[in-house]
Amino acid sequence: DCPFPPPRPLFDDITDGKANKMKEGIFSRTVKPSLFIGTRGIVASTAAYALGSKQSDDAKKVKRVREVMKMGADGALIVLDWEVPLDISSTNNNSNNAANSSIENIDIYKPNSITKPIILLLHGMNNDSTFGYIRSMMRTATDRGWIAVGMNLRGQDGLHQVKNTTPRGYNAGYTGDLRGVVEQLEYRLKRRSGGINRKSGKRTTLNNARDSNSNDEEEEDDDYIGGPIYLLGYSLGANIVTKYLGEESLHGTLPKCIGGGAAMGNPLHIHSGTIAFPWNMLLGAGVKRSILQNATSLRKHHEPGFQHAMKKALLAPTIGKLDDAAAPYLIRNDSYPPYATRIGFKDGEEYWWESSSHRYVGHVSVPLLKISAQDDFLVFGQFQRKLNHCLENPNVVVVKTRCGGHLGWQESPPPSSGGGEGGGLLGGSGSWSD
Repeated sequence: DCPFPPPRPLFDDITDGKANKMKEGIFSRTVKPSLFIGTRGIVASTAAYALGSKQSDDAKKVKRVREVMKMGADGALIVLDWEVPLDISSTNNNSNNAANSSIENIDIYKPNSITKPIILLLHGMNNDSTFGYIRSMMRTATDRGWIAVGMNLRGQDGLHQVKNTTPRGYNAGYTGDLRGVVEQLEYRLKRRSGGINRKSGKRTTLNNARDSNSNDEEEEDDDYIGGPIYLLGYSLGANIVTKYLGEESLHGTLPKCIGGGAAMGNPLHIHSGTIAFPWNMLLGAGVKRSILQNATSLRKHHEPGFQHAMKKALLAPTIGKLDDAAAPYLIRNDSYPPYATRIGFKDGEEYWWESSSHRYVGHVSVPLLKISAQDDFLVFGQFQRKLNHCLENPNVVVVKTRCGGHLGWQESPPPSSGGGEGGGLLGGSGSWSD
């Protein structure tokens, strides 16, 4: 049972004085892409990646702050870009305090303090939180009074301020970093019980939190004042979100603060060896760029096999060959509690199989929306072949759009909370995000 109501009802009752009438529902709403951009897959994808970020940062509405979070598993640094509605971003009404962009001065940084819903976004392969579709969705969330958090996967800082501090980069199957971030965000949500006892992992009263010797019974009321947290992943990030939800749901360890998730352009079945030309070469070039950007930390790992694997990966012509070369040194985690961190796969085939989220989607226990475009030139074929795994789970809603390309739905930003049409290049509406 999900302790949180959905942010908006799917169907709203309105009264006209005589009888209740059913208003148009979200799932029956018409979504109109812009005519010449949104209806062409590759063009829509390009627009969503680049043009979607060209929107004004209204300092009167939101505050953007950055946090560098350290992972307990191996010390990796994860960059979180927060976008917070200004009415909740300051501890008081002092405008000077609100103007300070340091996260230490904002309530979201403190334990047991966040009172609003959070949407945590994971970007796609070779991307980061500065890409247009992430920025557009973050602004969509803050326009509705939510807190938006763009999570940069390890080694992927678009501002080039934080380098990867470990010899392990991100990949399609490692859910440990997402698990660590969710744990920290859960600790910051405001709760009636006053928080979580971090030693026992149990929910306690404020008095019990101060007195470790207290024998008071655990509170039965597990309602959150803050939250819920919704997970939104794109492409590779969508695979990670789905795999995480499946792992945690299967073993009954999914945090109760997770209200649901959405997976945009999720391939479901990971197999880089089947990606067609020229995308296999372009994706491989993007990974090589990330390796070179984090070369300093990679050189500190002196094991000869690792250095040989990295050189082989840099010389690989395609993403499939690159994955196969790097697989023995990729970071991974067990799919069962305590989800321990491990290193290495036998080869690319094992990495692709173990990372594929179609093996986990059937276990997801919270509402999960999966959206894929029919003209997605990158992952639609893989998604379609594993669609049955989604349909077997009543918690999963699958939506297929006629157009959108790969993550190109947000070539036209959604309408603001005040209503009106989206701000796409040619007036399209991105209201799918509701």
